[in-house]
Amino acid sequence: MAKKNDFTKRANDYLATRLGPVQRLGELLDAKAEKEAELKDFDAAIEKAVQECIEAGWKPAELTELGVPKTSIPRRQTRTATLEPRTPTSDVGGAALAGPFPDPTP
Repeated sequence: MAKKNDFTKRANDYLATRLGPVQRLGELLDAKAEKEAELKDFDAAIEKAVQECIEAGWKPAELTELGVPKTSIPRRQTRTATLEPRTPTSDVGGAALAGPFPDPTP
């Protein structure tokens, strides 16, 4: 007995035509992820080489003039000042506290 309606075969054919482009998209996304990881490795190597140049005596401004992208040059690390603990002699106005405040009631 012959099949009059080959529904499953037609559905598979239809899906196969839709699957090809999405497979290509998946391949491209995978390739892009690999390239981005490779670029990240290059960026790290460039930053290390820039740091070696600075340690060898090159100034960041000189490297910029030579064409090194500013994004590759590490920013100067700011130092935070260490605060000294407050003592009675370091109070506002420099006045030392001699003791407890006098009682304002007579």
